[in-house]
Amino acid sequence: MKIKDAFHEIFAGYNLTNAKVDDRYVKDIYTMQKDSIEYTNIIENKLIKKRFSDDIKKKYYMSDRDIVIYVKKPYKVGTYRFNNNLEVVIPNNFIILRGIKMDLYSFIFVTNYLEKIGIEKYVKEKNIEGNLTISDICDMELPDIPKEQQMKISNLINSINERSSIYSTILENDNQIIRYAIREVIGDKND
Repeated sequence: MKIKDAFHEIFAGYNLTNAKVDDRYVKDIYTMQKDSIEYTNIIENKLIKKRFSDDIKKKYYMSDRDIVIYVKKPYKVGTYRFNNNLEVVIPNNFIILRGIKMDLYSFIFVTNYLEKIGIEKYVKEKNIEGNLTISDICDMELPDIPKEQQMKISNLINSINERSSIYSTILENDNQIIRYAIREVIGDKND
């Protein structure tokens, strides 16, 4: 089955460069970049906080079970699995897959399939050198397997992705500790 048949909506993210900042009404929002995705997870501490006053349509905010695809090399696929009530605006260098047909597919399975196999396979078959388009994404094939089989491995995949996300956070914390220790030793009090 093609991706376009497995989701209710497929669209590009919001063009943040056109967003306005009016000092009378400013709102802090979070947005993302390719490095915000690791092991198919959108990592909260890698989101970028920006100030905007533009009235951004609700459709551009991350929703439950959304899958986002970074359209430039290296292509990345992610989903935000934890609801911490953060408002995350998805920028236009991502394509959003929304409204998965849950009777057919597990969003965890699809996210991981696209990240680990699907996009690479499609790019090789179609000889794509540059950015992915919405047409490319819509045209990609998903494995036609029963959802019960997907669910058998979805819990395992989810656990591995969660562990990888925690590991990434630990490594980032270790880097900050090392920076702090070096600054203390050399007497650099900046930061």
